[in-house]
Amino acid sequence: MQLQDLVKGMRTTRLLYLEDSYVRTLESKVLRAEPEKKNNVYLILDETIFHPKSGGQPSDKGSISAPAFKVLVEKAMIVDDVIVHWGKIVEGKPEEAEAREEIDWPSRYLYMRRHTAGHLLDHCLKVVTGRSVETLSSWLGEPCYVGYRGEPPSMDLMTTAVKLGNELIERGADVRVETVSYDELVGVAPDAPNIYRLPLLETYRIVAIDGCTPIPCAGTHVRNISEIGRVVLNNVEKMDSQFKVYYDIQ
Repeated sequence: MQLQDLVKGMRTTRLLYLEDSYVRTLESKVLRAEPEKKNNVYLILDETIFHPKSGGQPSDKGSISAPAFKVLVEKAMIVDDVIVHWGKIVEGKPEEAEAREEIDWPSRYLYMRRHTAGHLLDHCLKVVTGRSVETLSSWLGEPCYVGYRGEPPSMDLMTTAVKLGNELIERGADVRVETVSYDELVGVAPDAPNIYRLPLLETYRIVAIDGCTPIPCAGTHVRNISEIGRVVLNNVEKMDSQFKVYYDIQ
């Protein structure tokens, strides 16, 4: 079955991970259960804590269970504002019912820390180079990186940027999430690293680390940068008109 057909007529999924990234379990309702061969199934729920693979963030994994069934969720996908959960049936037969969602928290928290560290790295590169940066891509899985337009800074500057980031992490700073209009976005973040890649929308979700430029983002993040731990620089890869900064956290 095509995913577009699967979500036809379904209402928009409420995305709880955008409201609170720390929610690990949720009682929700299965609105549709579509079996697939080899004991797999597609599930659509009225609300979800599973972040789909999008914006450089890998899909959450975990489980969805009810008295009559249990499914190990291997990936979540977003199609026309509907989240489709796909996974393996390990017990019973999935059906429309009240269910319990549970995400793999260690993986989610790792992505939250890496994601926030990536935004902090954007800020630190801007500070040490004295110019705005433009992001082109990112990935929070393995290996973790952020891709930027232009020539890479020297390794000395990169090392300085990472050092600055770790100093800021030691001091700590709150991470806030807000929803703004396009005009408000341009007013508060005219040089956001990803502003040139954004579609035209009525509202934008922005993530702001205190003291840094807010960034439009639909990912999950920690509440304070002190939770990141420590950023380590693994490699800088130069390409035609861009470069990738490979990093991780400890």
